[in-house]
Amino acid sequence: MNRQILVQKLINKINAESYLEIGLGNGFTYKNINCKKILGVDPCFGTWGAGQGCSVEPTHKMTSDQFFKENTEQFDVIFIDGLHEADTVERDINNALDCLNSGGYIVCHDINPLSKKSQSVPRVQVGWHGDCWKAWVRIRQVNPEISMCVISADCGLGVIQKGSQKLLDTKGLDITYENLEKHREEWLNLIGAEEFIDVHELR
Repeated sequence: MNRQILVQKLINKINAESYLEIGLGNGFTYKNINCKKILGVDPCFGTWGAGQGCSVEPTHKMTSDQFFKENTEQFDVIFIDGLHEADTVERDINNALDCLNSGGYIVCHDINPLSKKSQSVPRVQVGWHGDCWKAWVRIRQVNPEISMCVISADCGLGVIQKGSQKLLDTKGLDITYENLEKHREEWLNLIGAEEFIDVHELR
């Protein structure tokens, strides 16, 4: 299971007609998705270098904040893999929820960081997940009208649907990497890839 396979399985499952990708990077997912309408948002096309930037041309060369401010469309599947900083990811998720069609899916990459260094902000190494996971935990604490889980594959594939969930209680613990290590399964609502596939009938 990787992000491209998961996104395509979800598109196929609901016969999605519209797909939005936030943050194209090297185009790994964007170039391989099959959907009737595909939009891509990234402000960095043409500035690829040192592992940063966007190497494929987006339909919208702008920040995700600007895109969502101007957007009037709804989407069936949205993939979020933009700026990997908690505040931005939290805005991206909340904005994506506002333009997600009923029955649709949001997928977020890099929600399950592999090490403290890999999630440090600012970035301190080439292999970087950022602190996206903090946005995930915050939203699980406050939004009971969605369903959230993280597939333990490809550095953490967070899947969101409109629905319901019990709010996460971190029991007053600070949202730090040390506490994530102790409560990773509970805080992220981790699920194995095979279990997710079975539950969502994606075979």
